[in-house]
Amino acid sequence: MSREEFKVSVVIPVYNAENFLRNAVESAVNINEVAEIILIEDNSPDNALKVANELQMEYKKVKVYQHPDKGNHGAGASRNLGIERAKYDYIAFLDADDYYLQERFKKDKELFMGNVDCDGVYNSVGTHFYSEDAERGFYDKGFGYQEILTLTDSVGPDELFSVLFNQHSKVTGQFCTDGITLKKEVFEKVGYFNNELKLRQDIHLWRRLAGFCNLYAGELLKPVAMRGIHENNRMTKVEDHEEYMDLYWNSLNDEFKRNKLERNKYRLFKQAYFNYLAKHPNKFKAVGSLFENVLTYPGVVRHPYGDFDFNFWKAFGRNWVTLHIISLKNRLLSSKKK
Repeated sequence: MSREEFKVSVVIPVYNAENFLRNAVESAVNINEVAEIILIEDNSPDNALKVANELQMEYKKVKVYQHPDKGNHGAGASRNLGIERAKYDYIAFLDADDYYLQERFKKDKELFMGNVDCDGVYNSVGTHFYSEDAERGFYDKGFGYQEILTLTDSVGPDELFSVLFNQHSKVTGQFCTDGITLKKEVFEKVGYFNNELKLRQDIHLWRRLAGFCNLYAGELLKPVAMRGIHENNRMTKVEDHEEYMDLYWNSLNDEFKRNKLERNKYRLFKQAYFNYLAKHPNKFKAVGSLFENVLTYPGVVRHPYGDFDFNFWKAFGRNWVTLHIISLKNRLLSSKKK
C-alpha cells in the first residue's frame, strides 16, 4: 500500500455543539491523511447547523448531511449515515466537542501498511476540561481513572477481546471513539452502530469488532486526540447509562451467538455477562445468573475468591452469613486438594 492510498473519512455527529464544532473540524482539516470530514447534523436545537454550513463553505474537505427526515436520531444513527456517505476506504470518528492532535493517524498508517490483516487501529485519548466545574464533576463522580483512555500494555488482536471484557490476567483498559480508525469494509462484516442504544453504542461496536476482527494497538502512551468534558456531557451521567445496560449486554449476547463467536472468546464473554447479571437489581435475575454460571462452568466454584465468590456476594449481599459461607467453601476445597 502506498502512502497516497491511506485516505481517511472522518465522521462527526453534530448535535447541540455550536460552541465546539469549529474547533473539532479545524483540528482535523489540515491533517494530511484526512480526505474528507463528514458532518451529520442531527436536528440540533442550537445554531450547530449554521456553523456546519459555514465550515462547509470554508473548507473543501467538509461535507454536511442531515437525516432524510431532518429529524433527531442519535449519535449511533448519525455515525451510520456518515459511514454510508463516506467515499474513502478508512473511517475515523470524532465527537463534535472533541478534537484531534496533529499526529492522530501516524501509527494507524504504519500499522495498516505493515499488516495486511489489520482491520482497525486504536490509540490513546486524553481529556480536556472546558471548565473547572466540569473537571470537578468528572472527578467527584469517580471518572478520574478515565482521564487517559488507553490500555496498560500492548496486546495482540487475539487478546484484545479478553481485555475489553476485563478477563485478561495482566492487561486492563479501554479505548474510545476518537482514537479508532477502521477499514470501511469491516462494517459489512460485523454491522453498524446499534441504533437502539442511545448511549454505549460505541463501546458496543468496539467489543463486537474485537470479537470478529483484527484490531491492532497504535499509540498507547501519548494521546492522539482529546475528548472535551463540559457540564452537558452525557458520558458522566451514570443514571442515563444504567437505562441501557440490559439492552447493551443482551444484544451483545444475541449477536455473539447468532454470528458464532469463537468458542474461547464466547466463554470469556459469558463470564463477563454473568458478572454483570449477578449485581442486577432484579434479584431473580441475579441469583439465576449465579446458578447458571455454576451449571455452565462448574470449575468457577473451585477458584478461591474468584468470579463465583464475588458474584455470590453481589447476588446475596456481603454480610456475616455470606462471608462465612464463602470462607467455609474455600476451606473445604483447600483441604480436599491436600
